[in-house]
Amino acid sequence: MKTSLRKLRVTRPPAGVPSYQPIKPYAPATPDAKKRVLVVEDQSAVCDLVSEMVQSHPRCVSVGTASDGLSAIELALRLKPDILVLDVIMPGVGGIEILRRLGGSLPATKVLIFSGKQEPHIVRALMQAGIHGFVNKNGPLSELRKALEALSLGNTWFNEDFSRTVRLALASPSFLGDGMIDQLTPREREIAVLIAQSHSSKEVAARLHISIKTAENHRANLMRKLGVRDVAGLVRFVVRQGLVDPASE
Repeated sequence: MKTSLRKLRVTRPPAGVPSYQPIKPYAPATPDAKKRVLVVEDQSAVCDLVSEMVQSHPRCVSVGTASDGLSAIELALRLKPDILVLDVIMPGVGGIEILRRLGGSLPATKVLIFSGKQEPHIVRALMQAGIHGFVNKNGPLSELRKALEALSLGNTWFNEDFSRTVRLALASPSFLGDGMIDQLTPREREIAVLIAQSHSSKEVAARLHISIKTAENHRANLMRKLGVRDVAGLVRFVVRQGLVDPASE
């Protein structure tokens, strides 16, 4: 059936009203705003406490926990959390070494250190690793909540006490060997920690599944690179770098 164009009635909109409806741009569904948090802490009671605080935070959700360095690295690479809550002193691989091994693998992850260690040499190493916040375990837990809030919003959290330590660390003379840590391979740093923890070459070899000869070669290379003559010198270097807790040695 044909319709005459003359019979069609065109209705014009009132003056001032556009004759078309603008097309709204496509808006994808808003993703869950909660930030995914991985907690790395070797003390189970503290780990549970931090995880509970994360879960109760309106902007955060806990996606896992790790109680040693190697597990922390594996979980962080697999889960790719938005926020990594990390202790400095950990069994085997410490917090600073964890950050070194992760390197630039997790560029979007914010790192919040939760530790009682705030010595200048440790603070210097943490700042070089590019952390986004620091909460001292000896302070009130309310600071941890404030830090989580800040990092969840994309900000940083450093209180005045930590900032003062940073200024002291940067103003103080560099410790011997501070720049040498980057010359060591991850395996050499791992072996340095084991030697500092009084493990023999045989024990190092067994732990790392390498030959005793290889462990001894690594030990000799460490001594040469760091310019130390004995295990005591190696221990001092490892402690200065915050790789082990001096109180446990």
